[in-house]
Amino acid sequence: MNLFLCRSNSAHHPRLTRRKVSTPVTFALVAMLGMSCARETPPVSPTFQPVVTILTPQPTTAPVAAQPTNTPLVLPTATSINVQASLAPSPTPTPNIPALPENANPFTGLPMDSAKLNRRPVFIKVANTAEVRPQSGLSGADVVFEHLTEGDITRFAALFLTNDVNKIGSVRSCRLIDVELPAIFDAALVCSGTSPCVKPIIRDSIAHKDNRTMISDFGPYECLSPCTSLPMFRSDETVAPHNLFASTTGARKELDSRKKNDPSKFRSWSFNATAPTAGIAANQVSIPYRSGTVGWSYNASNGLYARSLQGVAQTDRANGKAIAVANVIVVYANHVFTDIVEDATGAKSIQIQLWGQGPVTIVRDGKAIDGQWKRTANQSDFVFVDNNGTTISLKPGNAWVQLVPLNYGVTVK
Repeated sequence: MNLFLCRSNSAHHPRLTRRKVSTPVTFALVAMLGMSCARETPPVSPTFQPVVTILTPQPTTAPVAAQPTNTPLVLPTATSINVQASLAPSPTPTPNIPALPENANPFTGLPMDSAKLNRRPVFIKVANTAEVRPQSGLSGADVVFEHLTEGDITRFAALFLTNDVNKIGSVRSCRLIDVELPAIFDAALVCSGTSPCVKPIIRDSIAHKDNRTMISDFGPYECLSPCTSLPMFRSDETVAPHNLFASTTGARKELDSRKKNDPSKFRSWSFNATAPTAGIAANQVSIPYRSGTVGWSYNASNGLYARSLQGVAQTDRANGKAIAVANVIVVYANHVFTDIVEDATGAKSIQIQLWGQGPVTIVRDGKAIDGQWKRTANQSDFVFVDNNGTTISLKPGNAWVQLVPLNYGVTVK
């Protein structure tokens, strides 16, 4: 069977303008569904360590037609499931990235304690449904990825290195994107489990097979609140499955026991405290997820973007802080429905093809800069360049990455 590597195409970038662009667009382990999870052995390339992922034999990078808001999200569909390396050598070299100052966090560009810097970053999967909002612990993350899951809802992958946060959640299950993100950031992964077909794919990926940093099973890694000796704990403040939370302290104790609590090999993003002069005005950003429009509003007094959902400001339940970030990064990538069934409703898993290159918009300091994200043969590269190929620098501080399909119309004004 022929396999193809689908790449995002900059020609289909939904350009950000000052005017609004119209746009389309449970936790259940399903071991009893009896699904087939046959996969092929991934080939080994001599040029890089492959990341196992799922590919479609007939990929498309063309935008799909806009859909009315009362219809399901329409994406390309994979006709079979295979395992192969997700990366290929980039046609263009990786841009030079300025070296960070000594003891600077590679995810924020900010100085931090060297002892904390020399430990493994941890991704924690967090739900984003009405039952769990406001979530706990997100204000302490260095980077948060928001991505689509089945059912047109979104989920978070929150990366922690700077802060020790002992109540994060509610914790939910992993998805196919969790093959790629821990590989890029060389991070551990904490989640409440996976569907039967996703679990072996994640566990067989290089990021987890070699480092054995996936923490997802019930029982051995879960305790009753209060608890920081294990990665996850149950709280009595709400009902299951929404009462599962994670602790970075407990997660790193588990990594210590595996002798895997070592620093990330991630090649740092570029950071510059000086506000950019290029780009368009970006005081308001709107991302039209079908489960609820996400908004980011710029506050010039503190230089941060405050988050809202359907016009309601979002806060951190654990400390009452408003969710606000220095950088909003809109990453456009090809999204494909696979034939993996995620839950008892028959919903199909979405593969977000986060390799090769694709459009990106960096929003910081009241400006939006269009460019490209690039992930080359080095699995820990994930860089941003403008349309002239020059590295785009982030503002020192935290970031929120909005992963969206190629056809999404994001409003910036």
